[in-house]
Amino acid sequence: MLIFSTQLHNKSNIIKVMNKNNNLQGKVKQNAQKGYQKAKEEVQEGKEKSDEIRHSSAWQKTKEGTKKVAEIVGSHLAAIKTSITLSNEEAELMENLKDKLNKKGFYPSKSEILRAGLWNLRNKNEEELKKAVEDLFKVKQTRIF
Repeated sequence: MLIFSTQLHNKSNIIKVMNKNNNLQGKVKQNAQKGYQKAKEEVQEGKEKSDEIRHSSAWQKTKEGTKKVAEIVGSHLAAIKTSITLSNEEAELMENLKDKLNKKGFYPSKSEILRAGLWNLRNKNEEELKKAVEDLFKVKQTRIF
């Protein structure tokens, strides 16, 4: 008889614990649903505010202002960045040219020296240009990181 009442008591404790767990699970679900609903409402409010702003006159003026496209004036604004490969001899020549100009109080960049060379090449005819390019030896292009 004592064993039976202990088992009954244990079963009732187990049932109580299970009920508590079910209650906790229910509360967790409710809290999660409340949090989800609150987040959903806040997102909706944010969408409504942004729609309201988009329909305001200030937004329309800004929108109209951004449709205008700026024109590129001058070649310095339309720069293209590129990389080239030079041989050791050509790199030394570049440094020598820079040093000569530095001694004269002029401090150009490497790209300025190359651009000056390009402008000088434009005056050559096709045969002279072809000869100048043929006289160069091929440099294997490598990437150094």
